[in-house]
Formats: sequence, structure tokens, C-alpha cells
Amino acid sequence: MVDPRLKLLLVLVVGAVLRLLLVHARLPVLLTHRNELTSPLSSWQRLQEGYHLFTRLGLNPYAAGSFHAPPLLLACLGPFSDSATVNEGWSYAVWTLADLVIAWAVARLAERRRRSVVLEEDGERRWSGAKIAAMSVDPKNFSLFEASKLNVDLRRSYLLHPFSVATTLARSSTVFSNLFLALALESAVAGSLLSSVFLLSLATHLSLYPILLLPPLLIFAHHMRSPNGARRSLKSDAARGALAFVAHQALLLGASRWLTGSWDFISSVYGVILIIPDLTPNIGVAWYFFIEMFDHFRSFFLVVFALHPIVYVAPLTYFYRKDALFAIVLLVGSLSLLKSYPTLGDYALWHALLGCYSELQPCSSRSVSFEIVAPTDIPSHSFLFLPAPLDGPTCRTDVSSPLFHTLLPLYALFLLPTFHHLWLYSGSGNSNFFYASTLVWAIAMGGCALEAMGAWGKREVVLKLGKEGRDRVRKGQWGVVQR
Repeated sequence: MVDPRLKLLLVLVVGAVLRLLLVHARLPVLLTHRNELTSPLSSWQRLQEGYHLFTRLGLNPYAAGSFHAPPLLLACLGPFSDSATVNEGWSYAVWTLADLVIAWAVARLAERRRRSVVLEEDGERRWSGAKIAAMSVDPKNFSLFEASKLNVDLRRSYLLHPFSVATTLARSSTVFSNLFLALALESAVAGSLLSSVFLLSLATHLSLYPILLLPPLLIFAHHMRSPNGARRSLKSDAARGALAFVAHQALLLGASRWLTGSWDFISSVYGVILIIPDLTPNIGVAWYFFIEMFDHFRSFFLVVFALHPIVYVAPLTYFYRKDALFAIVLLVGSLSLLKSYPTLGDYALWHALLGCYSELQPCSSRSVSFEIVAPTDIPSHSFLFLPAPLDGPTCRTDVSSPLFHTLLPLYALFLLPTFHHLWLYSGSGNSNFFYASTLVWAIAMGGCALEAMGAWGKREVVLKLGKEGRDRVRKGQWGVVQR
């Protein structure tokens, strides 16, 4: 049997070689300007412009209002954007290295997270760290919704995830926000509270939204620090983590102030996320409102779009408090969907994190229609148990519509560049065309999150039934459907 570490190393080598080979094609030139992969906050071209203004002309890059990268990111990545002094290949090497570290971190997270019982008799499978790393470095399509009903093994049909590969070739700074977030989760699963908080602080410094992951991250790190029911105070760990986060943010902001000599970067880096002044079309749902609406409605919708990602934090953190990692996964998906300037690179990490819950992927059982009859001997749970035909399926705790949730994102990915071209280049469409395609994408990704939540809930109920209850479900005496 091949050593899992050797498998992971092989995945990393293949991912690195692929990226370095694609650099010599024309793909980087084409992808750098794609609005699906870059945004005003993460654009490589704007990073080049900001570094030129700061170093060659001695100007404040934040004064013009077109540069939105944090000063620390400008200081670290800016030198690689100067083609006059640094070979362009070094920038691709840095982005590739960041992608490989993300893959390693997600693989470690998948291997070390606490897992519940695997229902092997019902066809459940768990992916190894190497397989999930392949999802991040280069997946295999987001195969949480592996279409077993189609008798197709997507893990063999798709070797690389196009989102992470394309984001690296476009040199979007989204990669580095994903990097620190993945490392924060890896540190949390290792039980290191302070290092996970510091890494989340770095991710927040780059893109602001990761601050919303702090509550579930503190709970997750606390649970991993308290194995076998050891007594530790959650309040104490939460207070320590929150104070460390605030202190680290103050340190980062102070260093940024020292680099630039002013506080102008705050409005250009973080204010732009909240007030959305740059209406460059992207795959998000916010830009269209501010293009079409009257100005006197702008303040109202700014508040709505600012609060919308926040309202999910408390309920998801509380409901999944015993499995805080799942709450984090759901919040990463919701932030990717609802942030002001999203890119496909945001979804690359989310799809890899979904792979950590590969037990929720479709089992090999066939589907069947449940007959709705009021049963008398059923356990009291938040899900309804209904008698099913005796020749019914095995225990269904997985995603219920893998075909739909596999094809709809592919359909949206076809529409996005097509309608963008019709609107801005051929002139045969308008903004409604492209925005309609972004809504299809939003529905596809939102549906994936809802399906994962439903599969998680059904699986929890099945586990509570015990072996005898699962046998009755497997024999078709009970069926599990969501209320």
C-alpha cells in the first residue's frame, strides 16, 4: 500500500509542474484580465500600478482611489511585479508555492479532524488528505457531489480544479487570503489557539471578511485543545483568542501606517469593501444594484449588503457548535457568495474544505420515492421518519440531487464569459445578461451549501438511531426525509 505522505507529495509535484508548464502558454495573458478570476481588490495589474507609483514616482498609491491592496501585501509582492528588475517567472513560482501550501494545509486538516463513525455498510467513503489536496491544488472537480447516479467517477474524470489553477495563472492576490485561512484552520485542528488566531488575523488584514470566522474558529480550536473531554474553559479560550486577534490587528495596521506614512490605506483597502465605489462587473450579486438603482437608495442597500454576510455567523456557529469546522466551511461558502468583490479563487478553497466532509457525498444506493404514511413507532428527532417500501434503498444520508448540483455550476460557468462578451464586447446584450448569469452561479453555490447542510443533518439523525435503527432504515422499514 502506498504511503499517504508519498501520495500527497506526488499530488503536490504534479500540481506544481502543471502550473509551471501552463505559464509558458498564452493562458496567463488571457486570464489576468478575466473578471471571474480577478477583482479591483486582487488584480495583478493594479498591484503593478501601485508598486510603480510607490517606488518609481514616490506617490501615495492610495491617493487616486484605484489601488486597494494592503500595504503589507504591496511590500511583500510588489517587488515581483517589477519586470525591469525581477524575472516574471519568480512571481508565478511564489503563487504556485502558496497554492501548494494551501493544499498541504487542507490535507492536514482532513487527516486530523475528528471524525464520527463511517457507515461503510451504506457505502460511505472518506477521502484521504492527498485526494482533498488534489481538490485544492488542482482538483478533481468539486466532487463532494460526485455523480454516482451517473455511474461516473468524477475523481478520475477530472484531475485538476480549474479555479485554483486559473487563479494562480492570473496571479490574483485571493490566493494569499486563502493561504492564511487554510493555515489558520490547520493550526486550529492541531489545537494551537494563538497561532490560528494570528493567521486568521493575517487573512482578515488582506480581505476583511475572514473576521467573521473568528467565533467558530475559537470554538473549533478550543475543542481540539480539549481532547477526551478535558476540562478547559471556552470563555477563557475565547477571551484570549479575541484579545490576541485585536492586538495582532493593531500591530498589522501600525506596520501599514509606518510603511505608507498615512492612514489613507484604510478607506482604500477596507472602506471600498463596505461602500463598493468600484462597480467593475464581477461574479458577485452587489455591483448590479448600484449601477441600476437611484442614488437615494444607495445607503440602504449598502447597509443590506454589509449586514447580509454577518447575519449567518451567530446561527451557524450556535447550531453547529459541536462541529465548529462544519460551521466554518458553511461560512466560507456564504462569504464567497456574498462578499462585495468575489472571484472563482474564493470558491476553490471552499470546494476543498467541502471535501473534508466526503462522507456526505452520494452513496451507491439507488433513490426511491417514500410513501407518506403516519408511523407510530418512530423516534423523536428533528427529522421525520416515514415507512418506505421493503425493497427500499440503503441508508440515505448524502446529498440528494448530485446531478443537478453538478451540472448547474457548469452551466453557470458557461454563461458567465458568454454574457460578459455579449454585453461589453459585441454590444448585442446588456448588463441584465451578465447579471442573470451571476444569479445562476449564486443559486448553484447556494444550493450546494443547502444540500451539504441537509446531508449533515440527516446523517446526524441516522447516527443517533444506533445500529438497530440503521438496520431498519437499511431494510426499508424506515426512511429518512428532511422535515
